[in-house]
Amino acid sequence: MDKKISAVIITRNVENVLPDCLYHLQWADEIIVADSGSKDKTMEIAKKYGAKVFQKKWEGYVKQKNFAISKAKGKWILSIDADEIVTDDLKKEIIAVINSDNAKDGYFIKIKNFYYGKFLKYGQLKKVYNLRLFKRGKGKFQDTAVHEVVNVNGQTGKLKNFLIHYTTENIYKHIEKINKYTELEVINLKSKNYKPTGYSVLLKWIFVFIKNYFFKFGFLDGINGLIFNVISAYYVLIKEIKYAANYGFQNIKFFKTLFKKAK
Repeated sequence: MDKKISAVIITRNVENVLPDCLYHLQWADEIIVADSGSKDKTMEIAKKYGAKVFQKKWEGYVKQKNFAISKAKGKWILSIDADEIVTDDLKKEIIAVINSDNAKDGYFIKIKNFYYGKFLKYGQLKKVYNLRLFKRGKGKFQDTAVHEVVNVNGQTGKLKNFLIHYTTENIYKHIEKINKYTELEVINLKSKNYKPTGYSVLLKWIFVFIKNYFFKFGFLDGINGLIFNVISAYYVLIKEIKYAANYGFQNIKFFKTLFKKAK
């Protein structure tokens, strides 16, 4: 019988989270794991849960995920990360959708994020939807250095149920990730010929915090929400400073004026 749905995952040293992810995917017709050189038990765990494991040298998120998709045989692709879990309700909804005669070509799925031991419900995480379910041949990840998204050639819709995303285990690891992702952000901004300003470097991060913490009610998530929104604003600050340094502070109008006055 033709495979109906393939779950695809990219991995590297994720032995601590992969078992839960794969356990909740046993209903899929096949599981594809594209590994980029794990040194722990990741591949052993993947095989234990019946996944088809492929190895590929790391070339960035987009190339890794598109490679994983290329190995899938299912009519439908469910792209998830190793630290995500498909709930029972979402599983039932996906099965109903892919068996429907009126199915669209792709579906956005709400992500429920778990930070520092608590699900965050407000701020910038209140309504996070990513396109994760799509017909094979209809969807492909965009060529971008960071925050990769799927482009679907066709109609899309939204599912009602959500994926659980068990994010960074603690604050220290969250801050570690900032350095990694902001380096990728710089590459992405370069490709877009982004021009930094005095506002983007000095003030943007403050307004990001105010918007998410106050106007989007991030404060309702308690101390976890405060910490998350501070770190998220810090992410914006570091990204802008790194890019401005690469771009050249002397080339930014605001700083050019300051340098002249300083002389």
